Amino acid sequence: MKLDDLIKQKYRGVSVRSVVTDPEFRKRVIADPVVRGNEATKNMVMDKIAVGGKVLLTGPTGEAKTLFARVLLDHITREINSKKYQIAGCPFLEDAGYLIHVSENFDRNIFNSINVLQSLCPFCRENIERTISTKDVTISLDNTEDMVKNAKSIINRLKEVEVEKTIVRRTQIDPRNDPESLYMLLAGVENLEQLLGGETNETFAYKSHKVGTLSQGFMVVNEIQRLHLSLLESLMGFLEDPQGIKYNLAGETVFIDGAIIFTSNSPLTVFGEESQPIINRVPEVLWPARDVDNRIQIVKDMFEDHLIVSKSNITANPALIKMFELTDSSDKDVISRLAYEFISHVANESIPKSLKTQNVRSENRVARSDFYSGLDEIHNPQRSPHIDLRTLNNAIGEIVIRSKTSEEFDGIVVTLDAVKEALEMYDIDPTLINNGMQAVKLKLRNEIREGKTAVNVDEVTEELDKLTSLTEQDLKKVVYSFEKLQQKEKDVASYIFEQLKPSYEALLQINYL
Repeated sequence: MKLDDLIKQKYRGVSVRSVVTDPEFRKRVIADPVVRGNEATKNMVMDKIAVGGKVLLTGPTGEAKTLFARVLLDHITREINSKKYQIAGCPFLEDAGYLIHVSENFDRNIFNSINVLQSLCPFCRENIERTISTKDVTISLDNTEDMVKNAKSIINRLKEVEVEKTIVRRTQIDPRNDPESLYMLLAGVENLEQLLGGETNETFAYKSHKVGTLSQGFMVVNEIQRLHLSLLESLMGFLEDPQGIKYNLAGETVFIDGAIIFTSNSPLTVFGEESQPIINRVPEVLWPARDVDNRIQIVKDMFEDHLIVSKSNITANPALIKMFELTDSSDKDVISRLAYEFISHVANESIPKSLKTQNVRSENRVARSDFYSGLDEIHNPQRSPHIDLRTLNNAIGEIVIRSKTSEEFDGIVVTLDAVKEALEMYDIDPTLINNGMQAVKLKLRNEIREGKTAVNVDEVTEELDKLTSLTEQDLKKVVYSFEKLQQKEKDVASYIFEQLKPSYEALLQINYL
């Protein structure tokens, strides 16, 4: 394709900023079920990306910081891949829209237009010089006098510059399990001419440079606090400019339109005094723990994932699991609402209040200090353990594996008692277990009192009498309503009710209350 083809298509250029500030794009990111909750924080992350192309997410372990970083960059790269065109052969993905704007403004603002062309990477400049030169006249972008003298012909010949569709991939660097990956990032390809298919024997040619993944500009760097200081300094050399991602090529600055997201589960104070000036160059967003309602949905997702992996005999590839979730409508398995709400409340109780605070900005020193204190608390082995989502995932996996199908019911039924027994084996503080049971009991009682369970006890005024007044039929109505069993076949619903009945009886007994 030629630039003129894009002009006819009314292409104006695409940038990360234009993508992440688009309201429809933001809705898709927020609605993505892979990472539930934290809507305000997600918007804040996208704001930071739009402004400077980089952000550091700091928050508790297992709350999907890295997962959200991947999801966000996957959304961005899909948008870039579907809409953006670049100057052909550019390893830095320079947008062809630059040249469209230059061609439109060249005769009105020649010197600034020349500056734009001179600011492009060496490969784009070589491409442009080759196109705007003729057999008789060789034009160098650095020769301003020649550029001014041949302005009219340059405008016309710019439209002949070759362009191509931009295709990028999101990359992830994790120093925890891939210590060599950052070296690969910084080293990459020794010679850009080889990268682009050319051949050269010049070790120190002006194009010779160590270019790796960073030149693509779509990257997640996990647990940045684990990087060696020298590597951290090397990486930050690319990120000095507050307006974006900067790459130095043979002393020339190339600005990369990309998005780099760093993650850390530790306060910035762990980096030490030498690292502080480096880390502070990257805008920070405090990523809080999700609230209990989102946690309930997350736990339900975990159960569904483990059921699919167990029954379909597949590896736990998230993409493959997602495919099965969208195609398999089987509802033979039953996870009691009491079970998944209980496990969610237990986990929620283990998180310090300062880490649950939504809309906390790192720019607020007091809020940031409280947030850091919460991070220190969950990392302190002397305190009650923080039950992160990875621990819950392990527990849920064990529950699913141990659950057995029966002759009466071609599926499994996970009860509150089964979940409680599994969590107790993880040496969780009994106080957290009791608080979780109280939260579930309160939810159940409130729904009965408010008439949400189709049980009419309006004539009973005392709450305890109200609960003890439930007959067998009333209890059945409660369970059927709370678990939505009325949507199942009669025999199946009856079997499930018998399995769940003991848990409900225990919660509604007067002596238990």
